[in-house]
This record gives sequence, C-alpha cells and structure tokens, in this order.
Amino acid sequence: MKTLPATFLFIVSILSFAPSAFAQKDLPADDASTAAFVELCKNPDDIEGRSFCFGFGEGVYQQYLANRAINAKPAICFANKTETRNEVLQKFLAWTKSNPQLNKDQAAKSLMRFFTQNYPCK
Repeated sequence: MKTLPATFLFIVSILSFAPSAFAQKDLPADDASTAAFVELCKNPDDIEGRSFCFGFGEGVYQQYLANRAINAKPAICFANKTETRNEVLQKFLAWTKSNPQLNKDQAAKSLMRFFTQNYPCK
C-alpha cells in the first residue's frame, strides 16, 4: 500500500477544519463588471460580500500604489483619515448609480475612476 505525501495530508487536514473557506463571495468568473461588483457590494447585511468588496477595493488601490512611478505626482489622496471603508463604499455605490454608463466597464477600472474623481490630490 502506498502512503500519501505528508504535505498532501497536511493540506487536507487544514481544509477539513476550514469549511467557511469554500463559502467565500467572489465576482462571477465571467463577469467582473462594475454592475456585478455593485450587486455584490450593495447588501449591508451580506458580511461575506462586503468583506470581498472592501478587499477588492483595497487591492485595486494597492495595485495603483505599487505601479505608480516613484517620482510621479499622486492622483489619489485619501485626505480624510476618519472616513470609514463603509463610507467610501456608500459613496462608490451612489457614484455608480449616477454613472450607469460605466456598468459594463471592469469593476477595477470604475474604482480607479471613482478614486481619482472623489479623492484627488490637491
């Protein structure tokens, strides 16, 4: 009888204790549009959906920071340090409602537009 590699057994044992890892929310694989992102983010009672939205938004912003040239003038400045993630999300949801022409655009692209329009550097 063959024995299973220790790493395989280790991974299986971890996954068996983390069933919630399989229940995570995500954008549909075939639709990363602004409309799909908004649909996922708009329910305040959906904790998993909201967590995904906050993480996705933070990831888009961190990607912007990582790719910005060191000597380039910043385009996004979150000056109000007391504004919560939820307040930013509510502004984004209102912004997308007033900009329905962006619904078919990629969610990351719309987030960058929102950030640069609503959080410009002075």
